[in-house]
Amino acid sequence: MNYRATCYYLGLICKGVCVMLILPVIAALCYGEYREILSFLYAAICLLAAGFLLAPKSPKNKKLGSKEGLLTVGLSWILVSLLGAFPFFFSGAIPNYFNAVFETVSGFTTTGATILTDVEALPKCMLLWRSLTHWLGGMGILVFLLAVIPSSDGSTFQLMKFESPGPQVGKLVSKVRHSAAILYFIYFALTVVEMIFLLFGGIGFFDSLNLALSTAGTGGFAITNASIAAYNSLYIEMVIIAFMLIFSINFNIYYLFVLRKFSTAVKDEEFRAYLIYIVLCVFGVALGILSAIGNFGTALRQSAFAVISIASSTGFTTVDFAQWSEASKGILTVLMFLGACAGSTGGGLKFSRMMIVAKSAYTTLLSSVRPNAIQVVKLNKKPMTKRETDGIVGYFLLFFLVLAISVFALCLCGNSFQTSFYSALTMFNNMGPCLSPEVGATASYASFNWISKLIMMADMLIGRLEIFPILLLFSPKAWSRKF
Repeated sequence: MNYRATCYYLGLICKGVCVMLILPVIAALCYGEYREILSFLYAAICLLAAGFLLAPKSPKNKKLGSKEGLLTVGLSWILVSLLGAFPFFFSGAIPNYFNAVFETVSGFTTTGATILTDVEALPKCMLLWRSLTHWLGGMGILVFLLAVIPSSDGSTFQLMKFESPGPQVGKLVSKVRHSAAILYFIYFALTVVEMIFLLFGGIGFFDSLNLALSTAGTGGFAITNASIAAYNSLYIEMVIIAFMLIFSINFNIYYLFVLRKFSTAVKDEEFRAYLIYIVLCVFGVALGILSAIGNFGTALRQSAFAVISIASSTGFTTVDFAQWSEASKGILTVLMFLGACAGSTGGGLKFSRMMIVAKSAYTTLLSSVRPNAIQVVKLNKKPMTKRETDGIVGYFLLFFLVLAISVFALCLCGNSFQTSFYSALTMFNNMGPCLSPEVGATASYASFNWISKLIMMADMLIGRLEIFPILLLFSPKAWSRKF
């Protein structure tokens, strides 16, 4: 176990997040919120102090193995969540530190669940910090770090591998830093493009910036109490629908577009299947709510927004879909499980994993009919090894085991089964809205007791980092120098 290398990267992360505090400070200056500047100053001092304590100097050996990579990813997300809550707490915007940590964990993990009952009461600089946590967490805090610091591939590929969502992670180019930089350039460019489109909707620069940041991270923190419904604009909804879908697709597809490899991008199995799946779900939900709404155009509009918001794990809302028909909620529940594409900023199990599990089940079925035939699972015409398929099937089993434990724990805290199930599901898959009528799609989680919130925070972190980096922290062998 290379403790010095782990501490070094943890220190760099603290310093990197500290730099990002400059943006809400600029917002505070622009909007005359001078008192809040001190809150960010105190938070910056804490982050810098932690950074220099953890990384006073660069160690000679910065190499990270798989174990160190997992531990560094898990510890870094916990650390930035604890320290990133300081601006909310120091300013009094969220006077309870525990609640401030919940809000920050929800932000960085792009869950979008909030304990705030009146979002609009927050100073604008605090609203911007909430949205920035989404943007940083969407592509990954460590991926951002890798994009801006010089490093060796042997040290940092482990960080990128364990933070990036999905079953397979590869470098776009030979250098890890260049791969991270390309991803963040595409991410930044798409965010700016969305902000420009939103500006044409007449909602102002600040609203456009915050909505673009939250959409890019597929997080769902809105700056109005009524979420996107507050704008009552078909144009704004269409722009957000388009970009929620864009950010829920594997970013490797956009890199292929940049290289003008259009045919390769379009032939991607996950990309094509995901789009077909989204279209079918949109029409399915629209038909399910048509009788209650009475107008197919309105039903299609509401359905498209809800389906893509849930599938991408963004969590923006225009209506309380927790009040919809059971059939429509059933489709939304399936969407909550599967989530977005691998390599996107979205949450959930990831669509490619579902495809691989389905193909694995099909080959198992064929093997029972033709036991002597060699059956191979392929994705994009590339055969997958048995180790890869077994790993994904194992991830599925572990996913449902952790989910079941979370539901049981929330029930023990006095919550109803329905509320416990949907709360655990939405936290674990980083969705935000809850389909339980007791919570609703637009409600706050402020009423839950502290134990329930602690379970939810754990679920958010475990789900965003895809289980292993957080669970490994509780393994004694992980901390052993010999293991």
